[in-house]
Amino acid sequence: MVAAAQRGPVRRFAEARGLVGGFIRDHLGVRLRAADGTALAASYLSGPSDACGAVVLAHGFAASRTKPAYVRLAEALSERVHVLALDLRGHGASAGHSTLGDREHLDVAAAAAWLRAWGQDRIVLVGASMGGTAVLHAASRAVGATGVVTISAPAWFRSPPPPGPMVALDRLWRSPVRRAGLRAALGVRLAGPDAWGPPPHPAEMAASIRVPLLAVHGVDDPYFPVGDAEQLAASSAGPSRVWAEPVGFGHAEDGFGPAFSARLAEVVAEVAGRGRFGGSA
Repeated sequence: MVAAAQRGPVRRFAEARGLVGGFIRDHLGVRLRAADGTALAASYLSGPSDACGAVVLAHGFAASRTKPAYVRLAEALSERVHVLALDLRGHGASAGHSTLGDREHLDVAAAAAWLRAWGQDRIVLVGASMGGTAVLHAASRAVGATGVVTISAPAWFRSPPPPGPMVALDRLWRSPVRRAGLRAALGVRLAGPDAWGPPPHPAEMAASIRVPLLAVHGVDDPYFPVGDAEQLAASSAGPSRVWAEPVGFGHAEDGFGPAFSARLAEVVAEVAGRGRFGGSA
């Protein structure tokens, strides 16, 4: 994970806490409300005047729309399409508590509805890690997407989790003391296991998605194996592809370098404009 290695613990803490970051390009602050009443914050970046489509961008756990890696990706996407970058519930400037991709489908649906109200009828849902689960969940509920892109998303919720970093997240989720510490340290509000029911497995969600699905995954992802991307694509009811990134990509935002972001923007623009993958996918 080259990008992660270049950011020391102090820098990563500052990014997660929102002490650094923010958009460089002109953007519009947006307030949304999910169907269950949760207040959400987002930023709208206008694409080119001839842009044919828009993106809902959903971040991963303990991130936000203003975290530098997501800013870079949102601004790269806005070179080709309009972008609504969202703070999922329990994160950033949004209210509520994170449910690790379950109720977040309501957040994605609210963002897509906002884009449609602004005249966008070709919407691609792009989500990383937990955000990938959220966009799959939203698309499986017929939110009206033109395409779906997951980045470093799991295909299955494994219980107990395999040895590795997911063990620490599982312990955090199950402990009220650790959840309180997370909120104090990073401002992330995480719902406990008794507050919500886990959603269907992402691979099960993909089975009801009939629009193009692109599953992006690093071969050196420390959280979920690249086989999860293959399972998501294989489960999809519509056209699907796997985009495997070589060693050095890591997990989600760690791989959001300029070259990757530009390539993804090209693919997203093709899906938004033509409703299918082009050669660059």
